[in-house]
Amino acid sequence: MTAPTQPQSQLSELFQLGRYHDLVAMARGQAVTPESDPMAAQLLAASLFRIGEFAAAAPLLEGLEPAFGLNPDFLSLFGANNRRLGKLDQAEELFKRALQLNPASAPIQNNYANLLIDLARYQEAREILTTLLKENPDYNDAKVNLNRLEFEDSHQRTSPAPATENVEGWSLADPLLLAFSEEEVRDSGLRKSAAVDPAAAKLLDSLPKPEERSVALEQLEQATDAVSQKQFTLALQLCSQVHRVLGSYAPLYDCVSDIYLNLRRFHESEICLMQALNLDGPSPKRCLNLVSFASMRGDFSLAQYHLQQAASLDPSHPQLASIRASLAKRQKSEQNKPYAFLGSWEPSPLTQRSS
Repeated sequence: MTAPTQPQSQLSELFQLGRYHDLVAMARGQAVTPESDPMAAQLLAASLFRIGEFAAAAPLLEGLEPAFGLNPDFLSLFGANNRRLGKLDQAEELFKRALQLNPASAPIQNNYANLLIDLARYQEAREILTTLLKENPDYNDAKVNLNRLEFEDSHQRTSPAPATENVEGWSLADPLLLAFSEEEVRDSGLRKSAAVDPAAAKLLDSLPKPEERSVALEQLEQATDAVSQKQFTLALQLCSQVHRVLGSYAPLYDCVSDIYLNLRRFHESEICLMQALNLDGPSPKRCLNLVSFASMRGDFSLAQYHLQQAASLDPSHPQLASIRASLAKRQKSEQNKPYAFLGSWEPSPLTQRSS
């Protein structure tokens, strides 16, 4: 077996320490590719996966398959990355290959069961998860997945038609709004019909309808491109179309959060970001954006919590130090103003002056 090179050893050490951004920077600085250094490229791909850069990890993993196609851990990583990108059929094929090579691996079985839940193949997933928990009753990830399965399965089996009728003035269609009358809901503006921009609508008419998952994923990429080109109305309408197919998909909420942030609609941006975190777990970028939102309101204890969470995920994140310094400066300037929950959340005066 070939001994690891010095760059491989350095990258491996960074990976073990959880310094994924440092690893990515070093590997890119060394122009690591699957062809030039497969071992280093595998560490780069795994680090990109850990920090949520699934699209960047994908071409690396594809290029590494000829070298590591018989490694079950690599195939499991490749499958998990495809699952995060919404490529469920490809993910299933990779997980099956991984299990053929290592059928006793509990993490691979658990990841495969999670995919089966996404595919609504509940009985297959249940058999895997119940077996895993019989062998290891303390396997928490398997417990979480089994709970998700039971919820999804019960919803599919019952699935009554959505109730839209009113009973004594209450809407049965939206549990969150049961505390308000229909008149109050209308007056509050919580339910609004989306206004369609004519120019964006004309362009949307030329796009394929997102009836298939693959088309929806392509349209999500188009929405991301539209954000970079500052075409925010088009991006929002593309995301609305994507939502009809992908539904509660974390990268979709990440994209919408970025759109609202650019539009300076901070509350909507934070809400969408929290949905992404709830759906897919914390990532350094999500946590650091939440630091900014909390500090804008003057809620510095919450901002510190999100900052610590980001640091625990990757202490090498390039923006960590600057955001920590900015938070400390803002906190010092408002140290005599204790945080209070008000009738309306507004950015702090300091934020308004600096914007």
